[in-house]
Amino acid sequence: MPVIKRLAFTATALALAASPAVAANTTLTNLTESQAFPAMQSTIKYTRVSTTKATGTGNYARATSTVRYDKATNSYILRDTGSLALTSTFDLDNADASSTPQFTVVKHGTNETLRIYNPGATTQGIALTYTGYGQWRRTGTPQFGTGTAVNDTYFVYGLKTPSADVPRTGSATYTTALDGTYANGTGVYAVNGTGSLTANFGAGTGTINYSANLAGVREGDSAALAGLGALTGGAGTITYRSSGFTSTVAATGGGFALGVNGNFYGPAAQEIGGLFRLTGNGGNGQGAIVGTRP
Repeated sequence: MPVIKRLAFTATALALAASPAVAANTTLTNLTESQAFPAMQSTIKYTRVSTTKATGTGNYARATSTVRYDKATNSYILRDTGSLALTSTFDLDNADASSTPQFTVVKHGTNETLRIYNPGATTQGIALTYTGYGQWRRTGTPQFGTGTAVNDTYFVYGLKTPSADVPRTGSATYTTALDGTYANGTGVYAVNGTGSLTANFGAGTGTINYSANLAGVREGDSAALAGLGALTGGAGTITYRSSGFTSTVAATGGGFALGVNGNFYGPAAQEIGGLFRLTGNGGNGQGAIVGTRP
């Protein structure tokens, strides 16, 4: 009998070994399998008192994270920046009427909304293949005072470039798009814009230089965020072991400062994706920065 058991076990093991492994997705434009993608995310919290007033604005530390896609339900599963056990699932088949060719919008109950980029679509002049990003907004009752408490979490995920495949020579310039939220005493603003990031690759070390041209539109009445425009002079370093980069000198202009932190995406660093932090003029902002190169 023991021999029969060993033979049965061996046969099972051989059958499992002979089973083909499920292939991971090679792009985000046509997801054929469920997959957990490495991600970065950050959250800005504030209380929207009225169209022209916000309080308690604060940035919460960037965090490495995971964005999971479930093929069977065509859903994305996100997790909270602070509590990894807190997750929400968004079914793309239940898209809201406010969705566009560039972004799918999904409601989760009455207090949560996901706005996620549709890979392959052109947004602010670029189309991404290996990088995805989105905004997860949660609303509720503030702990103190009146108004609406808001958590805006921005996340970037995708197919990171393997460390060994990030170039070690030459340079590449990425055309970038930025998408985020900024809040100060005068209200809450949707921030959008374009820019440029140049990666200067080196055998032992690498650097980045970046700039952006941003605009802020206030939620509620579309008033412009005063002073926001061209931000220049940003610089930073490349960390090859993590296929990433981070700013050491912020891009500045109009009393604002813009810092970035991100990764290279695609099999040969064809794209970048990460987070930005916007500070100055009495407020704070967070958002996603993504880009492509020729």
